[in-house]
Amino acid sequence: MMSDEELMEKALASQIPEAPEVTETEGPGDPIMENGEVAEPLRKKQEPQQEEQKSEAARYLGTKLGHIPGESPFENKENDKKMVKDKKLTRMGENLFDSAEIREGWIPVDKVLLGKRATYYPEDWNFRIRPATVEAIRNWSNIDDENINSVDDVFNEILKSCLAIIGPGGKPIPWGNVSSWDRFFFLLLIREYTFRQGEQKIEYSDYCPECDNEIKFGLNSQSLMYDYPDEEVMKYYSQEDRCWYIDPAEFGLENQPSIQLYIPTLEKDAAVKSWIIARLQENRNRKIDQTFLRFVSWLTPKISKDETIAARQIRELEMKYKSWDADMFSFMDDVVRNIIVTPSNKLIMECPVCGEEVTSDIRFPNRIRDLFNVSGKHGKFGKK
Repeated sequence: MMSDEELMEKALASQIPEAPEVTETEGPGDPIMENGEVAEPLRKKQEPQQEEQKSEAARYLGTKLGHIPGESPFENKENDKKMVKDKKLTRMGENLFDSAEIREGWIPVDKVLLGKRATYYPEDWNFRIRPATVEAIRNWSNIDDENINSVDDVFNEILKSCLAIIGPGGKPIPWGNVSSWDRFFFLLLIREYTFRQGEQKIEYSDYCPECDNEIKFGLNSQSLMYDYPDEEVMKYYSQEDRCWYIDPAEFGLENQPSIQLYIPTLEKDAAVKSWIIARLQENRNRKIDQTFLRFVSWLTPKISKDETIAARQIRELEMKYKSWDADMFSFMDDVVRNIIVTPSNKLIMECPVCGEEVTSDIRFPNRIRDLFNVSGKHGKFGKK
């Protein structure tokens, strides 16, 4: 009886065409055919053009790793082990991570969809999304539209379970590193993938103020609009660091240290929110400096998830904020207003009748909880 190892080798070998007859070699792994031409090793064989669009691991499928027919199956065993480890392959050449993504429904997000906002992420970051899970939809069904904290928490739960960030070398990056202004974009993108057959569209009508023609608006990830920083200030931004480096002296403020302003993220927003809740629980009459809250996420690259450490960090940032004199505060206020990306609360359409630009406030025809309501897939029960 053959061992599992021998069965695997036999199965792999059966998928590889026979090589042309080899007479000699001109170097390691370069067979010479009878006609004198150098035969390209099978392990370097080019796949058809359409296959190049597949994952990197796809070109190893069905390939006996490191072996040319006729060689000893154990000759390059150490090389095989190294390749399997480096490429994260199974013995059949399947990439374990890619396979898991496919099984779980993960798909890559083309960063073109982000438009200019892709600039606010390092170039070697890639995004993956998957449809909303049953658990996530269950949580969503309990959302309280009137409770801002409830809406905020469930928004984040959807992103936590359905959004992934992949860094260099396949390293996972916490989902909370998404820019604050991109939360609703990714939420709608996940919704569109969940209802990818086009069901559950969010549509509502408004009227052209010029000709009174009815205009149908559709709310989706690509209909959102943003106010971006001017190009002239982008020279102070580092995409790799996700940070703005600005020298106040360049703008007439002498004896002020250089400032670094970091992209606000969902992770930092959540930490600040927890800090606010904790302070109000200590004293419900405590007043929170709303102006400071505008700056806090910009002043640090990270805020600890540990509430005690986070409280200390935020206290130090508040002291730094209070140390600004009138000129420095005015300058910082001006800087933040000019570098922030502001999502618009309106949609814009062109009237097909008169060509007038028509704007409409973003709204949900029913309730926020209907964003992930799957009732459209079955008959309606009752009137509620």
